[in-house]
Amino acid sequence: MEPLLCKGDVVALISCSDGIKQKNSKMVDDIIEVMIAMGLQVRLASTVFKKESTFISTGENRAKELMNLFNDNQVKVIFDVSGGDEANQILPFLDFEAIKTKAKPYFGHSDLSVILNSLYSQSGIYSYHYNIRNLIREFSKEQEEYFKSSFFEGEDDIYNFDYNFLRGESIEGEVIGGNLRCFLKLAGTKYLPDPDGKILFLESLGGGISRATSYFEQLIQMGYLERLSGILLGTFTQVEKDDYTEELYSYLLRRTEELDIPMVVTEELGHGSASKCIVVGRTLTLERLVD
Repeated sequence: MEPLLCKGDVVALISCSDGIKQKNSKMVDDIIEVMIAMGLQVRLASTVFKKESTFISTGENRAKELMNLFNDNQVKVIFDVSGGDEANQILPFLDFEAIKTKAKPYFGHSDLSVILNSLYSQSGIYSYHYNIRNLIREFSKEQEEYFKSSFFEGEDDIYNFDYNFLRGESIEGEVIGGNLRCFLKLAGTKYLPDPDGKILFLESLGGGISRATSYFEQLIQMGYLERLSGILLGTFTQVEKDDYTEELYSYLLRRTEELDIPMVVTEELGHGSASKCIVVGRTLTLERLVD
């Protein structure tokens, strides 16, 4: 892919979901420090930190702040540092036509999956499922190397991931999806992407196998999966901790047997600190590897 950044560029940090608590401000400071060391200028949105009240701000206020960043020609890339539950509150207040004209990279993960997919379905632009906090987590050195080579030099290091096929020989299509629970917030709304010919990527942090299978059952009953070209499963953290990963795979293979959808799994996309980046809206092609 083309480089997204050059040294000296301005990037912005924002919280469109639950704001960062003041006691965790060092996390934001550490991210800023790493970015400055890379030669970037960092702008902080007014909605990054949680206010004294229960909510960081109204959805309208957070949407306005995000639109300000999209409309600011100095800001090259937007990194969302938040997560939680509140991201879908901003959707009615976004100007997707204006966003379409800017086509500016927006990065986020988890609850921000609702924004990533809405940017794709309503504006037709790429968005990036990636946790910028990985720059300061356990595998920070590797993540920083991926960040530099991919976003400054245009290499694919941060986008390439190891995978295995559970069913099928190949999949190809534009990527949609993200966090399973949060993606389902879009069900029944105009923001839910059209699944025809798409690859549905899904991952999860909390919730055991019962919750995960109930969410998948909703997608099945919606008739959503039968229109896909493939399914890509990232990490399901709690399911893995409970040692039910194979049971989850078996359930999905059984419930989609008649649909015969190609299914791929990877341990390099999700909530883990070594997770890489996948681009919502970008065409992805994967083929079964021959030993």
